[in-house]
Amino acid sequence: ADCNNFYASCERVFEPRLEGRPVVVLSNNDGCVVARSQEAKDAGIGMGEPAFKCRDRFDRHQVVVRSSNYTLYDDMSRRVVRSILEFVPDVEIYSIDEVFLDLRPLQHLDVESLCRTIRERVKQWTGIPISIGIAPTKTLAKLANRLAKKSGSGCMQVKAGEEDVLARVAIEDVWGVGRRLAVRLRRVGA
Repeated sequence: ADCNNFYASCERVFEPRLEGRPVVVLSNNDGCVVARSQEAKDAGIGMGEPAFKCRDRFDRHQVVVRSSNYTLYDDMSRRVVRSILEFVPDVEIYSIDEVFLDLRPLQHLDVESLCRTIRERVKQWTGIPISIGIAPTKTLAKLANRLAKKSGSGCMQVKAGEEDVLARVAIEDVWGVGRRLAVRLRRVGA
């Protein structure tokens, strides 16, 4: 489960008028862009870009710029995790905006339906939108999550034997594969 545009989503929870507007959150000392709403991404603002280089685009696209508030983001992260724990008793916190859910004890249920319910409840209880990828491995779960975000469905399951889903993404977009490894893998025909 991965929170969508987490820092920007946190800002929107406490300032609902930002919904639908491009929002960026800047790093400590407001140096670089560390988070972007989808609208800001669509406006061509890149992750890690120095804020001073983006001023014209901020103005042109009426981007709302916020200083980072890590105390708020940590609190919201805890709220999201607590909400998920209402449904799934075992989670592994991977980062401030991402957790792995152990769904194995719940296999007797329709896990995709359960995860859709989790998404709805997390949004209702915290205001934070999340996407969930369901798969037999963490790598495939992260891939399913990525595809769920891109498709707009917010939830996607990849079952064992359905690894052909990998063909839908660039090799460097697979968790753990960076640009340099992608070049080497392409050379050997992967």
